[in-house]
Amino acid sequence: MIEAILFDFDGVIRQWDESDLWTFETEANIERGTVFAVAFSKELHAPLTRGELTWAQWKDETERILVESHGAFIRPIVKRFFAFEGRIDLDMVKLIKQLPKNLRLGILTNNHDRFEEYLQRVGVAELFDAVINTHRIGVAKPEKLAYQKAVSRLSVEPENCLFVDDVEGNVDGGEAAGLKCHHFQNQTGLVEFLKKFDIQLISDSK
Repeated sequence: MIEAILFDFDGVIRQWDESDLWTFETEANIERGTVFAVAFSKELHAPLTRGELTWAQWKDETERILVESHGAFIRPIVKRFFAFEGRIDLDMVKLIKQLPKNLRLGILTNNHDRFEEYLQRVGVAELFDAVINTHRIGVAKPEKLAYQKAVSRLSVEPENCLFVDDVEGNVDGGEAAGLKCHHFQNQTGLVEFLKKFDIQLISDSK
């Protein structure tokens, strides 16, 4: 019996598809994705999501590396990159609000020390019974312990919890930890997945 659903955040509830994320690099004649490649390199992003770097340290180290390789002119571009916050998918928020009230809901996200403040600021935190930010627990997806800590916070057994993530490796990690997992690509696919467990959105069940 399914008692809880864990959601990844980025790529599921928050999207990063605005063209502005890349246009300021193009305007400066820098290869698209240059800042992203450094910021999200394994050497910087993995320590961030395990709580070994703060958001400010992550930003400063990204800037230092890029200034060394491109020159000081790149500083304002890095600043704009880190100021960009993506967008909350309001259709996904609506879907979450329509889930049966007996389900416990949680977020399991590989994130940073400013994430909880952001979640409160955009008015999404109240939708969830637990927010498991890997920065706080010292272990990140797809490591098994991250999922174990998350289901423990929701007070459910892994086999009674669904997990939704847009990254296939994280889905594999969830399955290895015993959760029933869905590789998120769109809302239609998610709704079909929920139906396999007799979970219908409230508006659909009337």
